[in-house]
Amino acid sequence: MTRRLMLTGLAVGLAFAGLAAQGDYDVAASRQLAGATLVYGRSFEYVRELTDTFGARLTGTAGYERAAAWAAAQFRAAGIANVATETFTIERSWERGSARARVVAPIDRSLHVQSLGWTPSTPEGGMEAEVALVTGIGPGTIAGDASLAGRIALVDPPDAGGDAAQRFSLRQQLAARLRAAQAIAMLSPDGAPDNVLAARSGGSGTGIGVLPAAQIGREDAALVRRLLGQGPVRLAIDWHNRISPGPAQVSNIVAELRGRERPDEWVIVGAHLDSWDLATGAQDNATGVAMVLDAARAIAALPTRPRRSIRFALWGGEEQGLLGSLAYVAAHAGELARCVATINTDGGSGRVRGFFTPGREDVAAAMRPLSRALLSDLGAAGLDPSMRYAFQTDVGPFILHGIPALDLDPDDVPYERVHHKANDVLDNVNRHDLSVGAAAVAIAAYAIADAPRPIAAALDRPGVGRMLVGAGLDRVLQLRGWWTPGP
Repeated sequence: MTRRLMLTGLAVGLAFAGLAAQGDYDVAASRQLAGATLVYGRSFEYVRELTDTFGARLTGTAGYERAAAWAAAQFRAAGIANVATETFTIERSWERGSARARVVAPIDRSLHVQSLGWTPSTPEGGMEAEVALVTGIGPGTIAGDASLAGRIALVDPPDAGGDAAQRFSLRQQLAARLRAAQAIAMLSPDGAPDNVLAARSGGSGTGIGVLPAAQIGREDAALVRRLLGQGPVRLAIDWHNRISPGPAQVSNIVAELRGRERPDEWVIVGAHLDSWDLATGAQDNATGVAMVLDAARAIAALPTRPRRSIRFALWGGEEQGLLGSLAYVAAHAGELARCVATINTDGGSGRVRGFFTPGREDVAAAMRPLSRALLSDLGAAGLDPSMRYAFQTDVGPFILHGIPALDLDPDDVPYERVHHKANDVLDNVNRHDLSVGAAAVAIAAYAIADAPRPIAAALDRPGVGRMLVGAGLDRVLQLRGWWTPGP
């Protein structure tokens, strides 16, 4: 053992000294899990192999499926025999090809562009047309606008106004409304400086959009707007994407450790395996995958299983609208009453503050003694019941069934710096913070699965409805088809 490992091991031991009097927890198991992840952890190696070997993992592609097979093998190598591949169907698979755009009049200037996900290619040979600036997308602002006919729409509106549901609806309908006004393509300015582009979709889901559409760099979009202030602007655009001729199958990977006393009750610990494709998806979300794999490895190596079972899940299709976790919840609806909690990690490898408990003050209150006893020395005892990320990641489908949810809460500054961009690579992953995240996930998962009682009761359907209404999320979720009000 190196001196560094000896010192780290001593720190782990001191961190858990004297905890036995702080609650009904298996402190020895928590100490072992801390050592297995902080000292002997493999989380960074999992990220390295996933990103450097497999690269981007766009849902529905061969690259994603190779990564899924690798993940299943990692669970088996960790000593978990019960590993299943559960498939779901998407409307079309989509892969990005080349993308080019340039101003051809009144000047000659190349532009930074990338196709929006799940949108069609331009016709063979590309397109050349004048630009029409769209500065509002509210009701009545596009229909009948003759200036859009035969033109490329540069959509650069201020906030559309209205509530979240109205804004969502307007965004979802935008391409169809532009097409009805006879626009031939759409450009959407990215918000990041320096013409940096982030991968995005034209809408949610995996149906192919109705217009060729691309993201354009912020400064390039500003140039086009300035030129439009002086007169007509003409662009040449040409991008090509590969689209499957029919539906595609996508794999979720689920590995189960059976509990020693109540094996039919379970905690599910998950992260999404898919990524966008401008980089290798290190922070989003190879780090989450690595935490789940390392937690599974550490818990499987313990001499004593927890009272309840733990299912470790790696989801596909998260970036296209939580498709994998939604499919899992639908397929397992008959047994969700026995799911006592879900734990998710999808925020990168920043300094871990604790967990979100979306919409559930009661879950935060129930977790507080456990967090103080077992997670304080990791700096991960914080509990935040806000719902700001609740339906942007894979806890969402479980929340809709009333299941207590924990979503790891790291400092998101490192994550936002690379989110969906070309710099989301291994070099921007903090090894130490990643291992702390793995430790927090492992310790919380084991403690919740091993507790004599569930951490909190599941909400019934009216209770979930009241929570959604209180958070102002009910109408958006209805529009997405995720929630139907009523008993």
